[in-house]
Order: sequence, then C-alpha cells, then structure tokens
Amino acid sequence: MLDSVSLRKRQAIEELSARHEEPMWLLQHRLKAWRLYEDMLPPTGREEEWRRTDVSALSLDGLTLFAPATLSPRLRGGLREGRDGYGGQIVQRDSQIVFQEMRPESAEQGVIFTDLHSAARQHPKVIRRHFMTEAVLPAAWKYVALHAALWSGGAFLYVPAGVEIGVPLHAVVGLSSGGVAVFPHTLIVAEEGSSVTLIEEHGSSDGDRRALSSAVVEILVRDGAQVRYVGVQDWGANVDSFSTIRAVLGKGSQLELGLVGSGGHVAKASLDAVLSAPGATASIVGLFLAEGDQHMSYSTLQDHRAANTTSDLLFKSVLRDNAYLVWNGLTRIHKGAGESDANQSSRNLLLGENARVAAIPVLEIEAHDVTRCSHGATVSSVDEEQLYYMMSRGLTREDASRAIVDGFLRQGLERLTSLQAHRGIGRSVERRLLAEVA
Repeated sequence: MLDSVSLRKRQAIEELSARHEEPMWLLQHRLKAWRLYEDMLPPTGREEEWRRTDVSALSLDGLTLFAPATLSPRLRGGLREGRDGYGGQIVQRDSQIVFQEMRPESAEQGVIFTDLHSAARQHPKVIRRHFMTEAVLPAAWKYVALHAALWSGGAFLYVPAGVEIGVPLHAVVGLSSGGVAVFPHTLIVAEEGSSVTLIEEHGSSDGDRRALSSAVVEILVRDGAQVRYVGVQDWGANVDSFSTIRAVLGKGSQLELGLVGSGGHVAKASLDAVLSAPGATASIVGLFLAEGDQHMSYSTLQDHRAANTTSDLLFKSVLRDNAYLVWNGLTRIHKGAGESDANQSSRNLLLGENARVAAIPVLEIEAHDVTRCSHGATVSSVDEEQLYYMMSRGLTREDASRAIVDGFLRQGLERLTSLQAHRGIGRSVERRLLAEVA
C-alpha cells in the first residue's frame, strides 16, 4: 500500500507522462524506475568511485522537478544558439524544448533529429527498442534510476544505414534559474555504415539557489558506423550535475568522443565505451577547467569485450584556487579480447598551491595476447623558471601563464576536430582560466 508521500510522487510522474502524451509502456517504465530509485541506497562513500566525492548532503528537497521554459534565461557566454554551421538544432530551456530544426536534405534521407517526447509518439517501436535497454539501464545507480523516472526534454538522433551527415548537429540545454532539477536525455542510434557528429552543450549562469542536473547520453554505434560526440558542460557555480555517458560499439565502428567540463559546484560523470565486436575503435579526449571550490569527478571505462579492438583516452585538466578533480580510469580487456590495443593518459596542471588532483588509472587484463595496454598519470605545477624565461623576453606574467596553459591544452584541442567545439572551448578557457598564476 502506498503512503501519502509515495502516492504524491507517483501522481507527479503520471502527470509528467500525461503532459507529453506518452504511451503506456513509457509511463510504466517511469514508475518502475521510480521504485528502483526509492529502493536503491545512495553511495556510502566507501566505494572506490565515491571515496573522494561526498554526495551525502544531496537531496531533491526544495527543487522543482519539472520547470516550464522561461523566455529569456541568462546563459553563459560559452553556449551558442544559432543556425549557422549546423545541420540541425534542438534547444531545451529548463525542462522543455523551445526550438528544433533540421535541414530538409537530412530528413529526406530518413534522418530523425527531434525531441525525445515527439520521438516516443511518432517512432514508438524504435524508441521502445533502444531507450535505456542496451546502453544505460535504470538500475545502473540511484541517480540514473531517478533520471529514468523524471527525464524531460532531451534529443533523439537516428541515422539510417549508409547515410552520412557531413554537417554537425547541435543540442543545447540551459537552466534559467536556481531551485530547478533537469533531467535531459540524449539517445543516438547510428545504423550500419552511417556517419554523424553531434555537439551538445549544457550550461547556465551563476545563481544564489542550488540546482541539479541528472543527464544520460546513450550512443549506439552499429557495424561500420562512425559517430563523433562532443559534450560541453559549463554549469553555474550553484549547479550539482551527474551525467552518465555510455557508448556501445559494433564491428568495425568508430567513436570519437570529446568532453569539456568547466563549471558546476559538484560535477560527477561516468563514461563507458563498450567495444563489443572486432575492429571497434574508440578515441576519447577530455579537457577540464576548474577554479574556486569546484569539485569534478570522472569515472571512465574502456571495456574491450572482443578481439582486435582499440581505445585511446587522453584527459587533461587545469585547476586553480581550491579546485579538486578526481579521475578513476579503468581499462578492462576480457578473455577472448586478444590483440586489443588500449591506452589511457591523464595530464594535470595546477595553477596554485591549494588545487588538487587524484588521478587513478587501473588495468584489468584477462587476455594473454594483448597488443598494448598502457596507462599513465601526471600532476605538475607551472614551472617558475619557464615563467621567468618568458617574462625575460618581454611577456607579462599573465601572458606567459596564458601561453603555458594554452600549450598544455593544445594536444587535446587539436584532437577535438569539430571546429564549433574548438571555438567554444577557446572562449571558455579564455574567460575562466587563462589568468595570472597566483
């Protein structure tokens, strides 16, 4: 028998589903996920992934779980809205989609790029088959179950077999104020031999009231397909964010994945690349920029389940003030995944005495004939001798610091081959971190 609190929450989920005219199976999916959320325990802090990230004070109290879009939210300068240079765009403000568009020539090829609610009504078989059934499951952990119950907005990208989209697509999620929780969901299905690029940006202005984002990105890369996904996170200082990104790669498929993090109060992300068939290749690059009291935590998994698969991960971070970054990186090579080639690398630059990094690379190798499986992590400060040398050549300390940080990030910037993402990163770096070394 339901108590009054559980009954109210169930009614809220039913109202959310009714608002979007969802099919009954999707409502049942939400309710089942909510029961999972209520039954699952939060992290205790003793788990390796959570030992350095305290979420004991996190709650939904005081947060609006569905917020209608406002007309003029204040977003950070890094977020870009506009049609130039994109093959399609979806814009979410708070919990609602406010704009979407796709070039007609892509639609004529059978490409679907629309909000997830519309997709559930117009393409129910495709959504029911792929939505949180193959890549990310609601039972992954407590806040994924919460997301599965309360998601709203989001984007669905479907590329038919053999179709190549040469122009990047773009999705934006913006928060207009504090006191709100958003649950955006992105589902990408690239069928055999297709090719597509999606750039997704999440951000808000700073505010005096806390906010929450719990996001999920599912990427299904079928045999021979190519997917490039770039995720940019620039939340305000009042936002706690949790995101789960999981890609499943088919035979001979290619994934290029870029992550950029430069905002938020506590930002926790899990990233899994599952190489499930021979010839799959995943290239992952992350750039993270933190200041003040920001806490960033990233858990990555390069999961080699088949022979002759390749993965390469490069994470670079720049931190100053009291910022703290945690990276738990796991490369797993299963039995039967011989001739796999895997590398993970974490490079971190500290601009101040109080900034900290915990970089933890881990290898689990069960196959005997591995081509390569390597890892490495470094943490260092700006070299005062380098600064002195550059200043002796006429540069100010600020310009010298700027040049050193720019050079440190250059490798990662060059690997983000999407020009739109490159420009956005450059503005974010310029605005937030390229300042004088304390």
